Amino acid sequence: MRTKTAQFRAQSEAELKGELARVEETLRTLRFDAASHKLKNVKALGEERKARARLLTLLREKQTK
Repeated sequence: MRTKTAQFRAQSEAELKGELARVEETLRTLRFDAASHKLKNVKALGEERKARARLLTLLREKQTK
């Protein structure tokens, strides 16, 4: 996880927003799959939620600097 966070820190604010949009779309798809009992890897839902939180935190840090 530390490497992923370091990679995110190196990205610009626009790149982080693009990545956030991608994560939110993936999260939406996972939620629909979970609701329709098609989701095989339930752990992926939690991982994407954490990735979203990580991105939001880094965006907030960049905005306050």
